[in-house]
Amino acid sequence: MHTVASSTQLFVVLLAGLLNGDPHRWKRDFEKDALGEKPAGFSFDTTRDAPSGKWQIVDDQGKHVLAQLDEKREKWRYALAVVEDSSLKDLKLSVRVKAIKGQLDQGGGLVWRYRNSENYLVARLDVADRDVRLMRVSDGNTTPFGIKEGVDLKPDQWYTLRVEHKGCEIKVYLDEDIVIMKHEKHFDRPGKIGLWTKSDSVMHFDDLQAKQLESDDDKEDNDDE
Repeated sequence: MHTVASSTQLFVVLLAGLLNGDPHRWKRDFEKDALGEKPAGFSFDTTRDAPSGKWQIVDDQGKHVLAQLDEKREKWRYALAVVEDSSLKDLKLSVRVKAIKGQLDQGGGLVWRYRNSENYLVARLDVADRDVRLMRVSDGNTTPFGIKEGVDLKPDQWYTLRVEHKGCEIKVYLDEDIVIMKHEKHFDRPGKIGLWTKSDSVMHFDDLQAKQLESDDDKEDNDDE
C-alpha cells in the first residue's frame, strides 16, 4: 500500500537537504524528524502488493535514523521508502546502513531510477547471506545481475553502500571498495531515489546522499555552444 508522510515543514526539509544550495547535490539525515514518526518528504510502498513495512524514526546511540521495523516473515516483501521530490538519471548515491535483526533476511540498500513500486534498480547488502547484490526489478520480477559473495558483514555495524551510475555503467561500493561493476541498459530514464529492505529485515539507515552527474549528452551539448 502506497503512503506518503505528510508535514507542514516538507518544503523546508527538502531545501535543507541541498548541500550549500546546490540543486545537483542532496543530503538527508533525520535529526530534525520526530522520533516515532515517518520522515517528511518520503512515500512508502511495497513491490507486488506485499504487506507494507513499518518505517519510522528511531534513536540509535543518540542519533535519529530511519528504521524499517516490521519483522513479519514475508519472504518476498520488498519494503520501499522513496524520496518524493527526486528525479535523477546519472548519479552518485550513498547511504549508511546497519542490519539489526531478521530470521529470513538482514538485507537493505539503495533504490534509483525508480519509476514505480514494480520497476527500479536496487543495490543491497545482506548480513545473513554475506553478500552484496545488484538487481533489476521489472514488472515486479527481480533479476540479479551482479553479486559479490563471501563479504565479511556483521549485524549491528554501520556500512556505507554507494552506487555510481553513468550511462550504462554501474559501480557498487561497500565502504571504499568497489564490489560490483556491471552494465545496465533497461532503465535509461531518470527516476526517483530511495531505500529498500527485504522480508523481515529490521534495518537502520542514515545520511542518504545523492549527486547528479553530468551525462555524456550534456557534455556534447556544452561543447557545441
